[in-house]
Amino acid sequence: MKKYIYTAVILVGFVLTTSCEDFLTTDNKSNVTDKEYFSTKTGFESLVSNAYNTLRDVYAVSSYTTYFNAGTDMYADGRNYINDELHEYETLNPENSVMKELYTACYKGIRAAYAIKHYAADAVIDENLRSRRVDEARVLAANYYYILVNTFGGVPLMKDYVADVQTGYPKSSVVDVYTYIIEELENVIAAGAMEKSTALDGGGRISIESARALLAKTYLAAAWDLDKKDYFAKAAQVADDVIANRALVTPFEDLWRADCSGDDNEEFIWDVEYDYATAANTVSGGHPWSSFYCNHMGGQEDHGKGSTSAFIATLHALQCFEKGDIRYGVTFMKELPDIVTASAYWYWDWYKNGGTFIGIPLKRYYPAWYETEEDIDAWKALDPENRKNTWILPMSDHTRDPQEYMPGEIDYEEFVTYSYGGAPCRKFDDSNTASYSNKTDYRDVHIITLPEIYLVAAEAYLKAGDKGNALLRLNEVRRRARLDAVTEINVDVILKERACELFGQGSRWIDLRRTQKLVEYNDLYNPQIKGRAAQMIGKKLLRPIPQAAIDANELMSAEDQNPGY
Repeated sequence: MKKYIYTAVILVGFVLTTSCEDFLTTDNKSNVTDKEYFSTKTGFESLVSNAYNTLRDVYAVSSYTTYFNAGTDMYADGRNYINDELHEYETLNPENSVMKELYTACYKGIRAAYAIKHYAADAVIDENLRSRRVDEARVLAANYYYILVNTFGGVPLMKDYVADVQTGYPKSSVVDVYTYIIEELENVIAAGAMEKSTALDGGGRISIESARALLAKTYLAAAWDLDKKDYFAKAAQVADDVIANRALVTPFEDLWRADCSGDDNEEFIWDVEYDYATAANTVSGGHPWSSFYCNHMGGQEDHGKGSTSAFIATLHALQCFEKGDIRYGVTFMKELPDIVTASAYWYWDWYKNGGTFIGIPLKRYYPAWYETEEDIDAWKALDPENRKNTWILPMSDHTRDPQEYMPGEIDYEEFVTYSYGGAPCRKFDDSNTASYSNKTDYRDVHIITLPEIYLVAAEAYLKAGDKGNALLRLNEVRRRARLDAVTEINVDVILKERACELFGQGSRWIDLRRTQKLVEYNDLYNPQIKGRAAQMIGKKLLRPIPQAAIDANELMSAEDQNPGY
């Protein structure tokens, strides 16, 4: 089922280098003309596959965490450092290579989507299929523009495939980019050519449901950025159209099961799909998400799992989780056996043992920030023989050496610089491959989820002045997390809930920028610039447009760069 979308077909080349010709022209790899090949059903569907495959360049690369989570309140340097320029702002400039990667990937995706529209007219296919695929492509391009406008502000707006040489496009305003996204999404929704929903069939195909979800997110972002209060009401309405009176009925732990059994749940509205069984390369054909948000746990010989050793949860992020929140235990692995060279125990034994380490001697325990000594004693009593010598490492500012077991207290910011410094994130583990190696995670990457749309609705209703409905949407998310309903709501309450529900998968930098909390939250919680955020961030409230993109575009100049750069 999943293979049909992501069969690798690289027939349309795209490289952002130093010329607009490279930026915009087609590199045809086939032995027939492009028009001949893409007019066949096989050729046309290969274009569709190629366009969907571009999603992996954004959502399934090791830079994902840097694109969307660097320079925020939730993630800190670990044994490895987060990109200094993006995390600390002061030295961030238009030469930043990571932002160039993201900018390039988005325009590559836009062009691949427009290739579908361009060749569709001559394709010998059913008319319904033609309309469906073209509208899927329009949504795909809209999603890339959503990322661009929320990251870089106004950007060049290309609305069609370009088959001849162009020397540049002018930078469009933020208003024009949002207007284009909204018009495209509203038109494809009204046309009704796409499937109503594809969630239960894997979620990889764009559907009317995913188009509505993206539209709700776009109206919300545009309402903030353009100061249009009526857009908040529209965002709430469209979000509710997606919700369609559905409750969040799947237990959170079932939704995120490491055996992939939750991947095709109806709550996952739009995915980047992976499937080990049909992967062309099972050794490195997956993605690196299982290694995200984990500190170093030794090498491959040490029986842990691969980790980026950066983007470790800050204390603030951990303290967003309240006592009793079942999402905490699903998000973090709180226990570790003695995973060292020649040890009999592995990180992955937790899954092989039925989701528990009971019966296995434990070396480290990472109690949540709210756990008391009585809670820890109760935990030990569940398996006293195997937990009597466990090294207790509180996830609080009064913790201990996690690596050499030296006596005495250390603070959390020092703690995360050590190996084993912090409970590793397990939310994205793939227990089927259970591998140390990078890119062996074959779980779907979830782009838009139903609980996110509940939180979009909560934020939109709040800003539209309807606190009653805002609370209803927020409390549905909390109910599924087994938390009591709250009676007061503001932007901070919503951001707190987003931190827990969307840990790791969310775009925290975009959330803080959108809600105008970027400076405040970095000042309070980013360990690298705490207390200095206003000075370090200054006018850098958008990411820099890559200098290479400006240099390659004859219709852009230094005046088009964002403030602060």
